[in-house]
Amino acid sequence: MKTIPEIMQLIRQLDTHIADDFEGQDLDFKQWSTRALEDNLNKMIHYAVCLTNGGGGCVVFGVADKVKGYDKTILGVPENLDLEMLTKTVYAETVPPITPRFDEVRVCHGTGMLLIMTVGPSEAIHSTADGKSVQRNGKECLPIADHE
Repeated sequence: MKTIPEIMQLIRQLDTHIADDFEGQDLDFKQWSTRALEDNLNKMIHYAVCLTNGGGGCVVFGVADKVKGYDKTILGVPENLDLEMLTKTVYAETVPPITPRFDEVRVCHGTGMLLIMTVGPSEAIHSTADGKSVQRNGKECLPIADHE
């Protein structure tokens, strides 16, 4: 799993690379939806399950993954996020419950703040509260066929 300093080293390269270049088994980048907090919570729940089932990893929220250049890539997240609420929501909406770690990281672009969600690996197969179970395979979250 990547550390925050390792992730920030990759982010410093986004003026000449796209974030997708750095995605892999244990790392993903997601743009923060300004439409509704619920959209972001659903992404967090999905990726918590996906990464936990795939060996653990991190999602960096506030980064567009298919464009190049800091001004277009590093968009950021709102500065007033309630990290305790985010943690409780992911915990409540995963089975068995997953407790993610959220870290806010200051940056010089976008809103000035990125959010990194980290989840560890698990021996159990996890799913969303509605029974969807996915697992990280490279850069993708794929359904776990034999888990219903």
